[in-house]
Amino acid sequence: MNIRKLTAADAEVYWELRLQALQDHPDAFGTSYEDAVKQEDPIGRVRDNLESPDAETYGIFVDGKLAGNATLRYETPAKLRHRAELVAVYLAPKTRGKGYGKMLITNMIEAARDRAGIEKINLVVAATNPLAKHVYEQAGFKQFGVEEHALKLGDTYIAEIHMALILEDYK
Repeated sequence: MNIRKLTAADAEVYWELRLQALQDHPDAFGTSYEDAVKQEDPIGRVRDNLESPDAETYGIFVDGKLAGNATLRYETPAKLRHRAELVAVYLAPKTRGKGYGKMLITNMIEAARDRAGIEKINLVVAATNPLAKHVYEQAGFKQFGVEEHALKLGDTYIAEIHMALILEDYK
């Protein structure tokens, strides 16, 4: 197992895993699989995102294969520059239950701490994913709100739980 920052060279394997995430857990992401595959030049867009100065994406590799990922987006407006947002977190099914999720989240917290000026990490987790919420809570994130009817899949509404971690509180 290895965790490292993804680069433009990882764009294709990241995109494959992203599509898997959207298919496996449509309730966990704001983007649908159908919308994702309609995008023009998705690999180019991913390459650009992986090279952005305003975001960092890390991957967890198991047996040399990308098995999970997470992204920190850094706020750029002056009043928000102390915040990062943890997004696009996903672990492939065969890697779950082995502690890799906690390792990836811990890595993301350390990456945020290493970035000058970052004091807080926000995230949103689907209420339909109590296991992910538990992993975030174990890492020190605290719930501060719930958005009812945040996502809609067919006739089903999904609430999103808003959580935050103040880095000075992180041990």
